[in-house]
Amino acid sequence: MSPHLLLTIYLCVWLAAAGAVLGSFLDCAVWRWARGEAMFRGRSRCADCGRTLSPGELVPVFSYLFSRGRCRGCGGKIPAECLWAELAGGLAFVCLGVRFGLTLELAQWLVFGGLLLAVSLTDGAKRIIPDKLLIAMAVNRVVWLFALGQPLWDTVKGMLASGIIPAALLAFVLLAEKVLGREAMGGGDIKLLLAMAFYLSWPELLLTLLGGCLLGIIGAAARKTGAIPFGPYLAAAGVLAVCFGGPLVSWYLGLF
Repeated sequence: MSPHLLLTIYLCVWLAAAGAVLGSFLDCAVWRWARGEAMFRGRSRCADCGRTLSPGELVPVFSYLFSRGRCRGCGGKIPAECLWAELAGGLAFVCLGVRFGLTLELAQWLVFGGLLLAVSLTDGAKRIIPDKLLIAMAVNRVVWLFALGQPLWDTVKGMLASGIIPAALLAFVLLAEKVLGREAMGGGDIKLLLAMAFYLSWPELLLTLLGGCLLGIIGAAARKTGAIPFGPYLAAAGVLAVCFGGPLVSWYLGLF
């Protein structure tokens, strides 16, 4: 086994743990936020009986699986969203680790992935994508633009080109709403796409939009509901486009 492969495996193990811990933390914070509680104050507790959870009950993924999704005290059901948030955080960080390796650039994308996870959880909890999270995404990109020494003008031109995608989507949505007489798409989803334009090239962003729609259709079919939050699917498609969309984009552009 080559040293490079060993380093990648070692990196991914730690990234999986870090992503799962972040997912657990964000899920707890968003759960409190949705109920008007202090997000970062007090220890984790059971939502049904209020019992403070022990350290052994706070191990991401494993605690949920070993307890079979039930509180050890009252037997109340632990929301499956807890497990999904932990798995999503771990998988996203591993994918980003495989894509960028142990580089300084990886830090930028880990923050990107963490913020997308937070966006997904808030949208899932209250159908809201807070502007503060989107601003944080934009600020993170600008900070790393200078920290990584990337060419300013070329990067700005790329961002402007990517911005055409959410602008065109906004025009389409406004037209659709005028014709249908009802809301066709949440404004937060369009702003999320705009924030992602700071990071992704226009082909990657278009792939993200198409992938988000496909994942959303699958999610709606699985949940058998008409209205679903689009943010989580758009976020998942964005991470997938960053990590695995390169060959697909190159193939598509090679057709012209």
